Formats: sequence, structure tokens, C-alpha cells
Amino acid sequence: MSFLKPDRERMSPLQRNSLRILRIFLLLAAIYILLFGGANGAERIFGLLILIALAMINAPAFFTRNRIHAIPVEIELLLLAMVLFELVGGDALGLYVKLPHYDNFMHFMLPLYIALIGMMFVYTMYFYGRLKASLTAMAVIIVIVTIGFGGILEMGEYTYDKYLSKGSLGEITGNTQMQGSPTQNAIDDTMNDLFTDTAGGIVGALLGVLLIRRYEKEGGHWKVAEGIEESFGSGK
Repeated sequence: MSFLKPDRERMSPLQRNSLRILRIFLLLAAIYILLFGGANGAERIFGLLILIALAMINAPAFFTRNRIHAIPVEIELLLLAMVLFELVGGDALGLYVKLPHYDNFMHFMLPLYIALIGMMFVYTMYFYGRLKASLTAMAVIIVIVTIGFGGILEMGEYTYDKYLSKGSLGEITGNTQMQGSPTQNAIDDTMNDLFTDTAGGIVGALLGVLLIRRYEKEGGHWKVAEGIEESFGSGK
């Protein structure tokens, strides 16, 4: 397995091709943004962040020569989608500013991805007997955790706007204010973000429940559990 040649035995052709396309596109986008900047030519920092994200996602398998397997393809695809929509679209291309509802879209999609990944992990714990809970309880826990992540993000945005946006870090990121917009004050923007985060978390958790029930109805189980166990568990 390599960066450009995902493991054939661990994924379907669709997954393998999607993974290859996303990896190559993000790598080329990162290099271009790092060299030339993004929408305004001053967003090179996001090219570096994309490269760091790619390195972190693939580091375990690369540095151990696959003794530690790469993260499951389902999780990597979601992480790469997060990098694509956030760092490439929202930040480097400036879609947060250019598209009126892009911020709402991201505050829905990122919690959805996080909740879906969370459902993968709690299902793995359930499947291997480390967690005794109903699917409803699993979903509720994941939604609450996702809302917590949303709250942490809003605190980060507030901290950036209040203490960092006017300094050297602000110069690197373009001095963009993260809370508030031309049509909303900071409080309304924050509360709308939290409501949208909650909606995304609920949808992500429900998708996880539907996938679990679908595979169990077919007499099997969600195969992502095996990949997570092999990558993060005991491997037994």
C-alpha cells in the first residue's frame, strides 16, 4: 500500500478510486496554495495545513511500514472531505465570504462527519463487547459529544476574534472575523451555528444507526468495526 495506491484488499473499487482522487487532488491543491496562495494570494498557510493534515492521516502506516495499518477507508474519506470543504473551499478559496450560506453548510456537515465517525467507534466497542448500550443510547451520546465539539469551536472562534485576529496570526489568516456576518451580529451567528451543529450531529448519528440496522438486517455487521479494531484496538 502507498499514498497513491490504496490497499486493494481492504476496500471496494469505488472506495479505492475515491480515496486516490481525494488524496491526489488535496496534495496538488496544497502545493498550489502553498506556492501561489488562494483566493487573494495570501492564504499560503492553508496549503501548509492541508499538507499537515494529509501527513497526520497517513503517518501511522507510513512510519511503521504498514505494521500499524492505515485508518479505515470510511474514516479517511470523511476526514479528507472535511479537509476539502474546510481548508480548500472555506479558507483558501474564501467560500465563507463568497457564498452567503457556506458557513451554515459547514456547521452542518462537519458535525455530521464527526457524529458518523463517532458512531463507527461506539459500534466497534459494542460489536466487540466493550460497550453495552442500545442504538438509541449510542446515538444520544454521540449527539451530545458532537454538540460539545461545536461549543468548543465557538469558544475558539471567540478567542481568535477577541485576542488573535489583530495580531501576527491575524495577518497570516487575513484578519477575518470568525463570528458575526454582514447579516447577523456575533450572538445570533453563534447561536445559529450551535443549532446547525446540533442538526448535523443528529443527522450523522441517525445515518450511523441506519447503516448499522441495514447491515444487521442483512445478517452481517458494519465492516468498519473490523478496520477500527485492527487499527486502534488490540487487533485480536
